[in-house]
Amino acid sequence: MTAHIEAATAAYAMAAAIDAQMPEPTKLRIQAWAALFDGQGIGPEDAVAAVKNYYRKPGRFPIKPGDVIAGVAALPVTSSPARIDAFLDRWSQHPYSQAIQQMTGLDWSPPWPPPTTVSADDPDALVAFHRKEFRRWIDRNRARLVAKALANGEQLELQ
Repeated sequence: MTAHIEAATAAYAMAAAIDAQMPEPTKLRIQAWAALFDGQGIGPEDAVAAVKNYYRKPGRFPIKPGDVIAGVAALPVTSSPARIDAFLDRWSQHPYSQAIQQMTGLDWSPPWPPPTTVSADDPDALVAFHRKEFRRWIDRNRARLVAKALANGEQLELQ
């Protein structure tokens, strides 16, 4: 089961348990929710947290996928491994940013000098090389990066 289907299933189940006005959770309905969650970096824990936060406010209509997406976006980036993974993937495009290092406390510096196959006088080639190396570093250290971010960040309340 893919992450966005797991997230849609978890969110819909929580909403249906809370709100008797939710329509029957059919396979097609869950797939439609999952299609909207695809690519949004939403894990099951985040989706459930967003549903719970939504229904904590009085006078709510049945929740919609956009409410879950907005609710997850309002969660701290460090609230779950899925959110951290999405953050790492987004910021892997920016090798000169310190965002990942600040969140995790782990250091990465662009390799210098570049290998002889990369011209130090060609800024586009140098950026491409650094981006590739940064992604490689993130992939090699992903488990440590996620663990450090979780340890340093705000956690979800999962009860």
